[in-house]
Amino acid sequence: MLEVSESKLTQYGMHFISESLILGEEAFTQPEVMLEAAFTQLAFHKIDMEQQYEFFHETNIALNEVFTYVQAIFAQENSFLEQSQNIAKHLHSVSQHPNIKSGELFIGLFDNCLLVDEAKKVIAIVKIDEKETFLDVQNDHHTMTVNGIDGINVKKINNAAIIIDRGLEQPPAVFIKTKRKEDIVYWQERFLKIKAADEHYYKTNLALVECKKYILKEEHYTSTEKLGLLNKTLDYFRQEEEFHVDHYIDAVFEQVDATQKDMIVNTVKPYETIISDSALEKAEKTYKRKIKLDSHIEIQVNIQHIEQIDELIEVGYDEATNRKFYKIYFQDEM
Repeated sequence: MLEVSESKLTQYGMHFISESLILGEEAFTQPEVMLEAAFTQLAFHKIDMEQQYEFFHETNIALNEVFTYVQAIFAQENSFLEQSQNIAKHLHSVSQHPNIKSGELFIGLFDNCLLVDEAKKVIAIVKIDEKETFLDVQNDHHTMTVNGIDGINVKKINNAAIIIDRGLEQPPAVFIKTKRKEDIVYWQERFLKIKAADEHYYKTNLALVECKKYILKEEHYTSTEKLGLLNKTLDYFRQEEEFHVDHYIDAVFEQVDATQKDMIVNTVKPYETIISDSALEKAEKTYKRKIKLDSHIEIQVNIQHIEQIDELIEVGYDEATNRKFYKIYFQDEM
């Protein structure tokens, strides 16, 4: 985990990416306290610190543009303005697509960010695609004035990357967030050109995500059946050392037709891997444990085996009221 509560924003620059490119001409230093706090939240808010990436290039890592520019900043901080402009130029060159929105580019150099209790330098790169309207309320000599102003919501999801300097012996660690799934291609693959540092974690995580999606979207499963299949999926990943999709299907699904099997295989076959315990631990926090009803009642379920769910929860239909119901069996209240 990266701790930034005592970090210091030493330099930052702003550029504008659109069909044309507007480069900031100054590297700003010593921002006032509230502005520094806002930039810190903009840079680090909701960054996924569980999935680490690293820069790569097919032939020579020095040909990876962002890697080269950030390494130059880490080595010589007075090159920040020049290198931040180079980063903006590179992003502009890979953003020539009508679906990629114009927006501001924030690049900041932070010092004293703690990674496992060691102070590190961090470069944050944030592309801001949207602005919002805020109300500016002023009380001047007992006279209230209200104006609408366009501004940036620092808590809103933007495409972002933080790059942590780990010294000469180790490559920089990269962590990202993307606003939309379709942004991955241009932000992760074309701009940053990064790959998962832990391939087993990466594939295990994606396998669990895709299995979950398939189970939840299949309408022929009842809510209790979906809960059971999700728990059996987690059980499979707990018990096995490697994920193999055919074995997974046989172990989890009692009945699955050829079309359904092909759908699962085509989706998760690329993610067959040695199972990562840390990715499994992450998935266990997000897998569904609730049945949500339109009456605003939620049933929390913590059962691993579908047979137990079927024994304890019964689904029915009341013809008199024309409504569905759940009947729950138990011995004692806790």
